[in-house]
Amino acid sequence: MTVMPFAMGLACVLLSFVPLGRIVGSPLTPAFPLMAIYYWAIVRPEMFPPLAVFAVGLIFDLLSGGAIGLWAFVYVVTYAVVISQRMLVVNAPFSVFWVGFLFAAAFAGAFAWAIISIIHGMFVPPGSVARHMAVTVAVFPIFVMLFGRIQTRVLQGN
Repeated sequence: MTVMPFAMGLACVLLSFVPLGRIVGSPLTPAFPLMAIYYWAIVRPEMFPPLAVFAVGLIFDLLSGGAIGLWAFVYVVTYAVVISQRMLVVNAPFSVFWVGFLFAAAFAGAFAWAIISIIHGMFVPPGSVARHMAVTVAVFPIFVMLFGRIQTRVLQGN
């Protein structure tokens, strides 16, 4: 087992805190760690076990200053859902892989929104989370190409 998928997850966590909004003109930053978690859950789940997913989420939580454990929990539950549906998209065309990610991002966003609403004890408007996940789904293909190239070069030695 290699640590490369976990390292990519950590790199995605760090990328989440780069002020990309100033470059692209949007205050929304994609959920980069979710992209890595979904990719590896489908492509090589044995290389990115639930403990690594939890660690990526917890590190994100600690760096973000938000509720400790929120994204760690959301990512682990989303990972479990993705793993349970993995066979539907594992050898499918990219469009199916992307639609699968759309559903995973919608699930993760809705789940996080529900937890945040419970934590705050009130209905939190879901618009911000919905926009966050929409941006995530929109840029996902770019990261799939990047992840695929890294996987090919590092894991297969090409």
